[in-house]
Amino acid sequence: MLKNYFKIAWRNLTRNMMFSTVNIIGLSVALISFLLIAFYVFDELTYDRFHKKADNIYRVVENRKSLEGKERKVASTNYQLTERAKADLPEVKEMVRLGGFGRTNISTENDQNVFYGEYWTSSPQLLEVFDFKLLQGNKGTALAEPNTVVITAEIAKKLYGTTDVINKTIKVDDSIPYKVTGVLADFPSNSQLSFDLLFSETSLDGELRQSFTSDWSSTDFTTYFLLDPGADIKGLENKLTRLVADNRKVGTDKSNYLLQPLTDVHFYSGDIEGNLGKTGSITYMYIFSAIALFILLIACINYMNLTTASFTRRSKEIAVRKVAGALRHNLVAQFLSEAVLTTFISLAIALVSVKFILPAFNEFAGKKFTLGAGTDYRIWMGIGIIVVLVSVLSGIYPALFQSGLKPLQLLKNKIKVGKVNISLRRSLVVFQFTLSIIMIIVTLVVYQQMKYINKKDLGFTKEQLLVVDINSGSVRRNAELIRNEFEKLAAVKNVSITSRVPGEWKNLRKVKVADRQAGTAEVNEMYFLGVDDQFLTTYEIGLAQGRNFIHGSMADSASVMINQTAAKKMGITEANGQLIEMPFSAKRPPFVARVVGIVEDFNFQSLHEPLAPMVLGFRSNPVQLIDYFTARVDPQNMAATIKQMEAVLYKIDPTHLFEYHFLDKQWELFYADDKVKQTIFLAAAALAILIACLGLFGLATYTAQQRIKEIGVRRVLGASMQSIVTMLSKEFLLLVLVAALIAFPIGWWFTHQWLDAFAYRVEVGWWIFLTAGLLAMAIAMLTISYQAIQAAMANPVKSLKNE
Repeated sequence: MLKNYFKIAWRNLTRNMMFSTVNIIGLSVALISFLLIAFYVFDELTYDRFHKKADNIYRVVENRKSLEGKERKVASTNYQLTERAKADLPEVKEMVRLGGFGRTNISTENDQNVFYGEYWTSSPQLLEVFDFKLLQGNKGTALAEPNTVVITAEIAKKLYGTTDVINKTIKVDDSIPYKVTGVLADFPSNSQLSFDLLFSETSLDGELRQSFTSDWSSTDFTTYFLLDPGADIKGLENKLTRLVADNRKVGTDKSNYLLQPLTDVHFYSGDIEGNLGKTGSITYMYIFSAIALFILLIACINYMNLTTASFTRRSKEIAVRKVAGALRHNLVAQFLSEAVLTTFISLAIALVSVKFILPAFNEFAGKKFTLGAGTDYRIWMGIGIIVVLVSVLSGIYPALFQSGLKPLQLLKNKIKVGKVNISLRRSLVVFQFTLSIIMIIVTLVVYQQMKYINKKDLGFTKEQLLVVDINSGSVRRNAELIRNEFEKLAAVKNVSITSRVPGEWKNLRKVKVADRQAGTAEVNEMYFLGVDDQFLTTYEIGLAQGRNFIHGSMADSASVMINQTAAKKMGITEANGQLIEMPFSAKRPPFVARVVGIVEDFNFQSLHEPLAPMVLGFRSNPVQLIDYFTARVDPQNMAATIKQMEAVLYKIDPTHLFEYHFLDKQWELFYADDKVKQTIFLAAAALAILIACLGLFGLATYTAQQRIKEIGVRRVLGASMQSIVTMLSKEFLLLVLVAALIAFPIGWWFTHQWLDAFAYRVEVGWWIFLTAGLLAMAIAMLTISYQAIQAAMANPVKSLKNE
């Protein structure tokens, strides 16, 4: 019986090729988009869940409250907290402590294949608590001894061309040899922890380690606890808070400690500083999932619409089956088998297409998806469930509707399409285009926002700025000489030396600032940038009031400039040498400086963030060392200019790599995720419209065929082609208009939710909604017009001859 169902299903598919093609293309496109989005969402939702002990691993977060009452959460702790917690608190079964100590020069033992790498250290337990795959080495001892390092397979091949590198040595900063004791498989794309090199914590030198023995205040280490499954989390948080309070010196910031589940870190760390990995948005997972389901639903609606609209083609078949004794459930099974067959054909096309698309999609999304035997079994289970749901959803209503018709009506061909069926088809068309128009609105707003971001005046000119890293003490000591040599190059217009740059990709230093002459205890938190006298000229930043730093001035080491936002916050209207102080710690006296200038506001962070107060200290300040050269260069012959600058630097330091970035490219990285979302919304809108139009095309074709004799009579009686096209089109266009009116308020709400993430954003004007509505109407009209014009141009004699 089952074989017979599918044989008849195949025969009906091939007999009605136009409707079958529309359904298969629509379902295939929907399944392709669904599978790609499902891959992405699944990967995000399973972040860090590949660790067997993930449910019992917690990250320690310090909620620090300053003496002024300001709070901030930091995903790092002091050294002693982790040491004492493991020893004193029985709930803590094991701990992992990670420390980041900046970048360093890495090479083979014979100084080959040099590159810069992050110097991360770990306590020995990391490879036992976390389930990272170790290709070579022993998990229990790989990080136990001093001067040992675990590297990834990728780095092993980069250094030595092979992964067989156990007991080989690498050099750090040209002198210190480290023995390779482990080789890690490359980290999964959905792991928050990801290192190229991981050094043993015991490798830290004696003086540095000695400082940790009394460290109860720093935030130098990221800490994870493996807890007993029955641990009282709230009670343990209180114990950690009391432990630090009992040992931290009086007069420092107060803290309470939180334990964040490892499985929450990816999605729920937006308000936490110092995250090691990329954070995600659970809201966007809901949005992307909804988009995938909506696109699939639109394709299912197409199937339902076309099948119910064209059931008169099969009226005699249904009648004969019923007269011959077929029960209703037999007919339901037959029609569902057709839906199942259509879905399986569409799925086969979708799987083949996704196989070819995945490499490009992986590059776009920054993932490592594969489709094959190695694909997670849960994805295959999900695909199976979706096939069943799509088949049932697409076929159940047409099956129940068609199987319920009376044989006598079918044989006499007196089938009345009830108002309920017509209303349902209209409602489904409205639903399809409502979703499509919402996607058009969102896409237009995202495009406008990204265009605004790219063109917004940041208060400085970021184009043609080449940023060169200072990676060694010798370059830092000879920075003035190097700057002078850079400036002698024909293509270099200006050069500045700074501690950080606007659009910083590392971290911007924050300082506490008090107006020493105001007589108040108010302390403001501000960002700090160490700059030289060429900073304003190089970056083309305006000086609003006062003076710039003076080249070579020793006195200016105790001078600062502030931006307009900082001046407003402290009530400074004129830069006339007001004294401000920046306290460091109990061991160091505060940095007291004179305000000599007020610079015009400029954006130094992503436009997601509002303008913040900033202090510009002279480059010889005691707060932060210089770390970059920034050169404004002529774009002509850029490669040659870079080579010349590299030669200048190598004269001073031939051992470290010449590392540079173009600042405008770094700024683009701020909005990389937003551009990914823009592409997803654009693709989803295009797919939703495509699938909706396929259905509309099918319905328009069926409507034209059903009214072919009416059209013939109208033509004989003198109706114009224009009136015929209008008659066939107006019903569908009215449905699109209704869809637009429903979509407008929903689209407005969605776009405002997204724009709330930006401190600087466009206004959502009425023209966006008008454009979306008109675009949908135009696309619908183009879809319908082909069949409408073809029907209007048909010879009326041919349409009436069988009457």
